[in-house]
Amino acid sequence: MRRETISVKIGDCILSYDRPVVVQSMLNTSTMDTNACVEQAIRIIEAGGQLVRITAQGVKEAENLKNIREELHRRGYSIPLSADIHFNPDAAAVAAKYVEKVRINPGNFIDKRATFQNLTYTEEEYKAELARLREKFVAFLDVCRQYGTAVRIGTNHGSLSDRIMSRYGNTPAGMVEATMEYLRVCRDVDFRNVVISLKSSDCRVMVQAVRLLVQAMQEEGMNYPLHLGVTEAGEGEDGRIRSAAGIGCLLNEGIGDTIRVSLTEAPECEIPVARKLVALCRPEFVYNGSGRGNENVKPFIVADISSVEVLNEEVMLRLGFVQQPETDPVTGARLQAGRKAPEMIYTEALGPELTKLPENITVIVPGENLEMAHVYNRNACPLVSVDLVKKGYGNAEAAHIFVEVEREEQIDAELLEILKEKNGILVLSPESADYHEYRRMIGRAGQTCPVIVRAKDTAGEEGRLKIAAHTGGLFMDNLAAGFWVTLADEMGAALELSRNILQSVGVRRYKTEFVSCPGCGRTLYNLEEAVAKVKQAFAHLDHLKIAIMGCVVNGPGEMGDADYGYVGAGNGKVNLYKGRQRVRNAVPEEEAIEALKQLIQEHGDWKEPR
Repeated sequence: MRRETISVKIGDCILSYDRPVVVQSMLNTSTMDTNACVEQAIRIIEAGGQLVRITAQGVKEAENLKNIREELHRRGYSIPLSADIHFNPDAAAVAAKYVEKVRINPGNFIDKRATFQNLTYTEEEYKAELARLREKFVAFLDVCRQYGTAVRIGTNHGSLSDRIMSRYGNTPAGMVEATMEYLRVCRDVDFRNVVISLKSSDCRVMVQAVRLLVQAMQEEGMNYPLHLGVTEAGEGEDGRIRSAAGIGCLLNEGIGDTIRVSLTEAPECEIPVARKLVALCRPEFVYNGSGRGNENVKPFIVADISSVEVLNEEVMLRLGFVQQPETDPVTGARLQAGRKAPEMIYTEALGPELTKLPENITVIVPGENLEMAHVYNRNACPLVSVDLVKKGYGNAEAAHIFVEVEREEQIDAELLEILKEKNGILVLSPESADYHEYRRMIGRAGQTCPVIVRAKDTAGEEGRLKIAAHTGGLFMDNLAAGFWVTLADEMGAALELSRNILQSVGVRRYKTEFVSCPGCGRTLYNLEEAVAKVKQAFAHLDHLKIAIMGCVVNGPGEMGDADYGYVGAGNGKVNLYKGRQRVRNAVPEEEAIEALKQLIQEHGDWKEPR
C-alpha cells in the first residue's frame, strides 16, 4: 500500500495513492517549433507516457503552448501537458491558461537567482522575502484556480535560493523548508491541486530529502502526492541504474505517485524504463529514515564466478586482478588487485590461480569443497546452509563461516548465537530480490554479525533494474557490509552491476562519475553528442565527477557537487566550470574538450590514460 494522499486532477489524469503510478517524460525540442513538439509528444504517448512536460523560458514560449495543445487535440491526443518554468512568474501565469499543470521551482520562482555565496539575512529581511513570496505565489495560484490548473512545486538540490541556503545550507533540510514555504501558502489559501518533487543527481540526497518531506508533511497534516526523479541521471546503463536505485527505493517504501526517469537520450526512451521500474517495485509504506547503519562502513563486493568451470588468467583479468611486477620465489607470478577488483570471490571451481590471489582477498567456496580449496588458498571460507551450521558444521581453519539465509524466519536466537561463536557472516539470499524482506532480515540479525546482501536474477535490463531498485536503498542507509550479485551465467555483468549500484548510491567509486541532464527546449547544443565526446576524453579520470549540462538552469546549481562542468552557452559555445565557478566563457564547441582538459591539468587533476 502506498502512502495515502489527496487526489490531484491533471486534465483526465488523476494522481492519488489508490491509482496506478503515472509515468511521464519531457520534450527536448524548441517550444517555438510547434510541429517538432507535437511529433515528439506523440512518440512519448505511443511509448506509454501519460503526461508530457514542456519548457517555457518566457512569455512567448508560454503563449505557444496553446498552439501545441490545439495541434495535439486536432490529431486526437488529449494527454495532459505540464509547463516547466524557471525564473519567470509571468510565463507561469500565461502557461496556466493553456496546460493542465505548471511546474515552478521554489529556488528561482520569486527569490533571486542564487549566487551560491554565504549571504546573511536579518530576521526582518528574511520575513520580508517570505511576504513577497506569498504575495506573488498567491497571485499565480489565483490564475491556476481560475483555469483548473494543477501546480508542481519542484525543488531541486542545486537551485536553492541564497535565502534558504543562508539558514539551511545546500542540504536536504533546505530542500524541505523551501518546499514547505510554498505548501503552507497553498494550505492557507485552500489550493489543493498540488504535486511536489524534490530532486537531485545524488540518490542519497534525493531519498533523504523526500523522506524528510514526508515526515514534515505528516507533522503539519499535509498529504500531497509526490513526483519522483533523479535529475541528471545520465545515459545508458549508468542512468538506468542510478534512477532505479533512487526512485525504486522510495517506490518500495510506498512513496511516489508519478515518476520521470531522466535520461540523456530521446525522451521516449525514458518511458519503457519507468514502466518497468513501477512494475518491479513492491510498495509498502514505511518510514525508514531512522533505520540507518554505520556510515563509516565501505561495502565490499563478492564476485560470483560460480559459472566459471576453469579458473585461468583471463578470468582473473576480467575480475580486475593483474600480475605483480615481482615474482614470488615459491608461487611464481602473484596477482594484485586493481581499483575495480572485488574483495571476495565465490567460486565452485578450484585451481592454482587461487594461489596467486593477494592475501587480503577472501575466497568463498561451498562448504563441502573447503578442504580441497585450502590446498590452493588458505583464505578460503565455507558457505553453508542454516540447517548445516545448526547441525554443527564448522572448520577451525577458516577465518569466517558464511551462512546463507533464504527466509526471514530462519534468523533466530540459536542461529545468532552460533554466528557469534564461529565468527559468522550472514548472506541474505531470498529467492528474489525484495527490499522489505532484506530489511526484515537485517532487523532480525541486529548487530550480531556482518551482513551480505545477495541478489539473484536473470541477466537483462529487467533483472538489473529490479536488483538496483530493491538493494540500492539498503546501501544508501548503510545497512549491509557486502554485496553479492548473481546473474545467470553472467559473471562480468553481475560484477559490473554491483559496482554501478554502489557507485550510484554514493558509497564506492570505481569509475569517472558522469552526470548529464536529459535536455529540454532550453538545451543549446546536441547534448547526446556532447556526453559521448566528454566520456571518450575523460573516462579514465576515475577520481573525478564531471557534469555535462544543457543550459544555465542546470548549471552551475544542479551540478554544484561535480568537480568540473561542461555547460551549453548557445551559438555553438560552451561554458566551463570548476565546481560552481565559471572559469571559461563561450568556448567554441570544437575547442571545448581540449579546453576542459587544460582546465583539469591546471588544477592538478589530470592523469594520462593507461
